[in-house]
Amino acid sequence: MTTRGMLVLSLGASVLLASIGCKRDGSTDPSATTVTSAALETEPPAVVLSKTAKLASIAMSTVVYAAPSDTAKKIGYLRLGAVVQRSDKSFGAEGCPGEWYAVAPRGFVCIGKNATLDVDAPIVRAASTRPDTSKPLPYSYGFVRAVAPLYLRLPSKEEAYQTEFKLEPHLDWWGRKGKIANHIDRLGANDAAHEIFPDVPIPPPTNTLPDGILLGGKTEFDPPPFWLETGARKIPNVAAFDVPAKAIFANRVHRHTGIAFIGAFASGPEFDHRRFAVTVDMRLVPVDKLKPEPASAFHGVELKGDVTLPVAFAKPCNPNAKGTPRPCRHTYRDDNGTLKRTDDVLPTRGVLQLTGVQRNGNGSRFLEAKDGAWVRSSDVGVAVRPDLWPQAAQRGEKWVDVSIEEQALVIWDGKTPVYATVVSTGQDGLKDPKTTKSTPLGTFRIKSKHITTTMDSNGRSAQSGGAAPQSGESESPTDDDKHAGNFELRDVPYVQYFHEGYALHSAYWHDHFGTARSHGCINLAPIDALRVFRFTEPPVPEGWHGTNVEAGKGTSIVIHK
Repeated sequence: MTTRGMLVLSLGASVLLASIGCKRDGSTDPSATTVTSAALETEPPAVVLSKTAKLASIAMSTVVYAAPSDTAKKIGYLRLGAVVQRSDKSFGAEGCPGEWYAVAPRGFVCIGKNATLDVDAPIVRAASTRPDTSKPLPYSYGFVRAVAPLYLRLPSKEEAYQTEFKLEPHLDWWGRKGKIANHIDRLGANDAAHEIFPDVPIPPPTNTLPDGILLGGKTEFDPPPFWLETGARKIPNVAAFDVPAKAIFANRVHRHTGIAFIGAFASGPEFDHRRFAVTVDMRLVPVDKLKPEPASAFHGVELKGDVTLPVAFAKPCNPNAKGTPRPCRHTYRDDNGTLKRTDDVLPTRGVLQLTGVQRNGNGSRFLEAKDGAWVRSSDVGVAVRPDLWPQAAQRGEKWVDVSIEEQALVIWDGKTPVYATVVSTGQDGLKDPKTTKSTPLGTFRIKSKHITTTMDSNGRSAQSGGAAPQSGESESPTDDDKHAGNFELRDVPYVQYFHEGYALHSAYWHDHFGTARSHGCINLAPIDALRVFRFTEPPVPEGWHGTNVEAGKGTSIVIHK
């Protein structure tokens, strides 16, 4: 096979939990709108960075400007706790309550409510756990199993019973079944990362770890962090949900919400010995209200050596099932000119090298694998070379190729294929993306890149990647059925916007890659998302959490049938 578009992938799969935050109404990229502004039409001053001086972010989003003025372009941002190299010299105070300092590798940050020169400040030390971008999951992740307050400090037993609905029967259940309920019986994305990134150390297997470690702790029973040693909070509330200083909690979080964590710890008898996980915006969720999530261990293949295009991936089956879909795609053998089904079943998303030879039989099209087996074209998603080379390929640039019908993605360096995998694009296939949950066709460029960013069922996206949409965190609903369609997925990893609110991004909440199921974005398995994020240009500067891309400079994305 030498051309694309010859195989058809059924797009009729049901949706369990779709990608969210992908716009279908013609609105602009929510991340881009929060990090772009009117440009200051002056050249930024020449700067010399210090070899020792640094500054720190003390807010969930600290904007980096192109020049020392609040009217300059916003070129990126730091996240809470980030510490970056800076200049010794300041650059005035235009639009800044303090002074402007240059930061590495470029841009300027205003010292004030969002940044400080005191890199040992308590809030900086408290948020010292940074996203680990060597891993497919840059944080620890979990899902909320029951509505829970997002505590700002440790609640006493009496306060917890007053705050949490039906807490007594919940804790009774937890005492009897919690250890079993939170046990993970499979390996996850971080377990398999070394298969694609050999430099990543092999961690202890996920299915051997207690939930305290899976939710970000060093052990199952870490002590409270220094800023909560007495139960009282020693750092300010940095969450978007603002409350009075004496408040016990800042908002509630509803069932099925995905949350990232930077730590977990056990409390003492005065706090009923409950354990808590720490969110990236320094709020607390009881561990008994959480289920750890290791995400899919699936990944694509490097195209090197004997592994070349075309390649096929066995499609997922039973799309409504939880967890990894069961295998069901059979191979066929040539029996005197007739293709007969064998008892061999391909693993879910199992990879086959194809010869490029195809034939028809029994009303189906079949593809020949290099091992002599045959597969029905409708049973696989195929990654192939294009009919026509896009301009990026002709110029020898990096580019990303996405096929809607095949649910296949290939990254290219010019005309050399580098990596192939399967994805989940918009669940409505090739329909109009302005009126349906479809992925737009065309050639685009990466507009902004984010280590993580939050998405919800209303399509909102937080520029900071923190707990709340940029417009401010909304009140969380209850567990009523009327809210069953509402989801919030915090800190979605490795997000790359390319058109309006559409993005390539990791999906830690499903394992049905190869099946169309998103709201229009392109879902990748976590390992694949990191592989693509590292490949595309430009990189996010070290220490930053996100960056805007100059028009025309981002890696090209070609999306076609």
